[in-house]
Amino acid sequence: MKDDAQIGDEATTNSSRRNFLKLGGIAAATATVGAGAGAGFVLGRDPDANIGWGRTEAGKDMYFNREAFEVDFPPTMEVVGKIERPEWGDYLFNRAFSLVKSIKGGWVPSEDWTQIPDLRVREYYAKYPKRWEEMLLSFSEKVKHDNNIEKHRDRFALAWAYSGAYSKGLHADFPPEPTEHPDVDDFKWVQREPKEFKSPKHASKLIKQMAFKFGMSLVGITKLDSNFVFKNMMRGMPEWGDEIPKHWKNVIVFGVPMNWDPMYAAVGYSTSYDAYYRAKMASGLMAAYLGELGYAARPQFPGNSYEVIMPPLAMLAGLGESTRNGILMTPEVGPNIRLAAVITDLDLEHDKPIDLNMKHFCESCKICADACPSGSISKADKPDDVVRGIRKYAFNQDGCWRFWNQGPTPSGLGCRVCIAVCPYTRKNNWIHALVKQAEPRDPTGVTRNALLAMQHNFFYYPDAESYHPEWSGGNFASYHQPPEWMRSEEYLKVEKTWEYDGNWEGF
Repeated sequence: MKDDAQIGDEATTNSSRRNFLKLGGIAAATATVGAGAGAGFVLGRDPDANIGWGRTEAGKDMYFNREAFEVDFPPTMEVVGKIERPEWGDYLFNRAFSLVKSIKGGWVPSEDWTQIPDLRVREYYAKYPKRWEEMLLSFSEKVKHDNNIEKHRDRFALAWAYSGAYSKGLHADFPPEPTEHPDVDDFKWVQREPKEFKSPKHASKLIKQMAFKFGMSLVGITKLDSNFVFKNMMRGMPEWGDEIPKHWKNVIVFGVPMNWDPMYAAVGYSTSYDAYYRAKMASGLMAAYLGELGYAARPQFPGNSYEVIMPPLAMLAGLGESTRNGILMTPEVGPNIRLAAVITDLDLEHDKPIDLNMKHFCESCKICADACPSGSISKADKPDDVVRGIRKYAFNQDGCWRFWNQGPTPSGLGCRVCIAVCPYTRKNNWIHALVKQAEPRDPTGVTRNALLAMQHNFFYYPDAESYHPEWSGGNFASYHQPPEWMRSEEYLKVEKTWEYDGNWEGF
């Protein structure tokens, strides 16, 4: 039998052991977290981690399980009035290229937008007259760009070559542009009667697998919602009204991220063309594949080859949610996603929209708005505009385009800063995957606030003005500094006369 002293000794010993084990557990947990953070930090900095968002750049592993977050209607598609279909002139590239065509034809831009030759462009600026000032400025900025850009070739030569190579591939004639009525053109690859699928579910499963095999990283399927089909616009048809082809039943929406390290090095070392090229090729391959099986297919791909607005259709297909900067944000790659689609008459099982709390994340964040070189993104606490019946954050397309014309590339096109700085835009190492799983499941907002505090306080962001070119008062800053394979001084016989402004860390 144990006496009190023995019991006391054992109690003391057990207590000490428990304390030791507690301390050991805390130490182990601390070491684990520390090792994890360290490993994540190393992974983030490692240039070899530049393999896209998954195990491969065109991986088929959409790792985020959306099922737990499925809803009947996208939370960031808040309908507050009658939804109106978009007009031809609502699409920035339609307006911009029409104006360029008019200038080449001899028209001289002036402050009076009522003199714009194209009626469809005039109708847009009749709705948004203040935006004409931004578009007008874009012409003078382009002239300054053209007068100065060659002086900086030594610095940007490798970036220009990278972008130019993809641009040439992007302008290849595949898939061919439509030349006839969609009732004919969409069936041009159909040679036989349609092969019947076991069920729409079987069809969707196969189509998704094929999207991955054709190079896409994310894919979703939804019914074609006519609210997001442009009016007065149909490729191959000089005249078109409000008609929607009867065989336009479903939309296969897919996308791929831009190559990570150049994307992070926006503005000057970044390009959208790499993702545009892959998305365009995949849409053509998918259309040809459907044609071989006997089904109509209408590819939609970047540039001027959309007849539908992609972000809302992608939201309906469950790929992600709308963001402050107006583009799609996905759980896997954030807004670093370039979209394409194929409209088809094949019966498919539809995906559902998802609710990942991104609405609340954008309300708290505002990093993209603070970093925007053109000030085109709203900094309001809540969505502050209504566009065609849907509430969203105000976004000035023309102001964004004005900055595009100053970019340090031969074409001057593109920015992508809002994509690069978004906290959701991160490489797919395990620590970022863990955070992206935790945030949507945290109703308290603690995860979100902690992440944003870290983003705001631990990482360097160039000032918005620094992203401007030197001839406009900036210093060609980029969010991250360029990858080694884009630094001219590493490979070319050039004299380095510049300093880089940007974050060296890849975390």
